[in-house]
Amino acid sequence: MGEYDPYRLIDDVESLLVSHGLTPSRVPGRGGDRLAGAGRLLRGFGLEPRMAPEDAFDLDVPYQARITQD
Repeated sequence: MGEYDPYRLIDDVESLLVSHGLTPSRVPGRGGDRLAGAGRLLRGFGLEPRMAPEDAFDLDVPYQARITQD
């Protein structure tokens, strides 16, 4: 099992979409959705999302969301 930075995956996907002629836009307030989606995609490929310790805990996210990512 390997690790990959989910923020880098988000950047990689954005670049891929641009290369296919699309114009993705990072919608304000939806960063958590992007991060959760990147994490789930990585886990689906058997990789562990690698995060900096300061990014792993967000006091603005309710406890239940931190546990279940819902």
